[in-house]
Amino acid sequence: MEINDLLWFKRVAERASVRRAAAELGVSQPALSKSIRRLETSFGLKIFERSARGVLLTDAGRLIYQRAIEVSDWSLNVSADVAGLKSGSTGSLRVGVVPALIQTLLIPAAKAMLDQSRFEIRVQLSDQLFQLLSSGEIDCAIAAMDDRVSNEFNHQLLGQQRSLVVGRVHHPLQKRAFDVADLGAQQWVLSSRNIVLRQWVDRFMRDEAGVQLVPAVEVDATPAVLAPLIESTDLLTVLTEDALASTACKKLRALPTPAPVWRLDIGLFWRRTAQFGPQMERFRSLVAGAQASRSAGASQ
Repeated sequence: MEINDLLWFKRVAERASVRRAAAELGVSQPALSKSIRRLETSFGLKIFERSARGVLLTDAGRLIYQRAIEVSDWSLNVSADVAGLKSGSTGSLRVGVVPALIQTLLIPAAKAMLDQSRFEIRVQLSDQLFQLLSSGEIDCAIAAMDDRVSNEFNHQLLGQQRSLVVGRVHHPLQKRAFDVADLGAQQWVLSSRNIVLRQWVDRFMRDEAGVQLVPAVEVDATPAVLAPLIESTDLLTVLTEDALASTACKKLRALPTPAPVWRLDIGLFWRRTAQFGPQMERFRSLVAGAQASRSAGASQ
């Protein structure tokens, strides 16, 4: 049994697809299938069964998957330790964060630690952050909770983040009474379909307005990056309260009722088998403190 076989098996288990896993790993499907067969021969057990939706883990496969997570984290930790020794960056914290929480959560924690720590920061939406965390490219992520999050992560619940329907200050719906059907008739700027909030928006429009929403603009980042476009047109979007409070969005306003409000739990995530020292523990404590200050400010 080879370590690579276990790591490749882990990727297939997480994607439930040999084709998708092979594409992400940069190997051919036959090579990946051969690797799986080697594992099954080594263990003397079948670890996958095929279904109409892809491949599913057997009972033996689920047990091996848990051990593969541990092997993956061990491999990533060894690589990170060696890379740190070679580059002199040992002790740096590799942190991922969603754009809307940079100002309120990341910056206060990082500012308090700059005298003792170095940071490598990745700014992405939650779905991309979980991929970076899974692959070992970051040590922790400040992101939105999602039922799809892999059980390979631990998390610390931080609080909630409200997301609002937003348009320019003088948008027609800011000036008159409207209903849900009016929202469905508007043009929208929305994040990609793999983002949980986008899925909530689509579901709301389908169930409440009877509309299959097709955005005029789809962006693989927070719609806040397109604030200049939104403030100069009648486009609507969905932004978190933190994003709406930023300088970039000062010409945008939340629409009144009956525009919906979505509440997302936010958390700090890390790999289940990761070993953290005092630096990371301090960072977690500071992020939690920043969230407490954020919540207190919002309630006043």
